[in-house]
Amino acid sequence: MKKKSGFTAFVDWLKTSEMFARPSKQLPGKWNLVEYYVEPENDLVYFDENRLKEENLFWELEFTKTQKYYHKTNIPVSLITLIEDGTWSHSGNFISLINPNDFRKSNEFQFAIDKNTLKLLKKDALGKIEFFGTLTKTEI
Repeated sequence: MKKKSGFTAFVDWLKTSEMFARPSKQLPGKWNLVEYYVEPENDLVYFDENRLKEENLFWELEFTKTQKYYHKTNIPVSLITLIEDGTWSHSGNFISLINPNDFRKSNEFQFAIDKNTLKLLKKDALGKIEFFGTLTKTEI
């Protein structure tokens, strides 16, 4: 009988830790926007959770385990309102929301996940923030 080494047990434990979980395991679920920043015309504009509630603004984003995503929104950010439901993929710390009709209309965001919080960032070619948002995971 082969004995499991301490190192193997440690590696197995790391794989179960949420901190080291792969995005494909952490992303599936429903996410709701709680704050965001945009930078139109060189002015950084911030919408916090209270302002979103006061103005009845929302963005709901759902990722499935089968690499599909669905979303609903009414935030006044053309980048977000032009997104169509489709498929998603990730590479490193980038997630792509792939347009089902025209891949050139797909959107790629830099992202990070920590403790049921998803942060999405998209900058233009000059480094200006097109969108930076924080979403929290909700129970389905």
